[in-house]
Amino acid sequence: MRRVVFAAAAIAALSTPAVASKFTMQLNAAPQQVSRMQSGVAAVDDSASGSSVRLIQAEGNISKRGSIEVLVMNQAAAPFTFGPENITATLADGTAVPIITYEQLVHEEKRRETWAAIAAGLSAAGRSMSAANSGYYSGYGTYSGSTFGTFGSTPYSGTTSGTVMVSGYNAGAAQAAQSAANIENQQMFAQMTDNNASRMGALKAYMRTTTVDPQQMFGGTVQFELPKQARSSKQDVPVTFVVTINGEQHRFDAVFKRR
Repeated sequence: MRRVVFAAAAIAALSTPAVASKFTMQLNAAPQQVSRMQSGVAAVDDSASGSSVRLIQAEGNISKRGSIEVLVMNQAAAPFTFGPENITATLADGTAVPIITYEQLVHEEKRRETWAAIAAGLSAAGRSMSAANSGYYSGYGTYSGSTFGTFGSTPYSGTTSGTVMVSGYNAGAAQAAQSAANIENQQMFAQMTDNNASRMGALKAYMRTTTVDPQQMFGGTVQFELPKQARSSKQDVPVTFVVTINGEQHRFDAVFKRR
């Protein structure tokens, strides 16, 4: 049982994120750009002849990953295809800030589900083993007695005492414990299934490559990951996002401000 608990704890430790510096994001509009608010969050608009882009800054604290929202408008005469692959980001020293695609997020979620299933299986096995063992019982007791009588005309008496170990198996108690364990295991797996479905469904909010027709808009959430040196920085970290559409580059300057 100890091995099962240790293994589950080790798996949980593998998924525990490291402590990192926290930042907030601040967009800085260039002279030719327009600052605005989008549902209470700062945004910047940038326009060119064939396309316009609105970048909405990340909300809340950022430690390892953050999310921006990107809206694009097709002002050209032909459709274009747009997705996370059209977005890049770099720090001031040229270090790339990875853009996390929907496909990568799905892959990470499936990997998390695999480890969660292993941990749940170990937990269920430990619970069942404990229930099976609950039917066994053992204990110690003492006994004593005396005898007396006559042998012929000669009287006699004697005493005896000692300890005895009692053990056995109560099938009814084991069955009741196993039934309770089965119910707990079923509830655990059902909740895990619901959580997995909810987390996978939430990923659909992230942008996937889509064709944008003329005079149409498209947008979604894009996740990025701060490089290690940025996460450990004690200073504000400048960053530039570039959105490229049919050769037109829309640049957005921002700063990850140290909290």
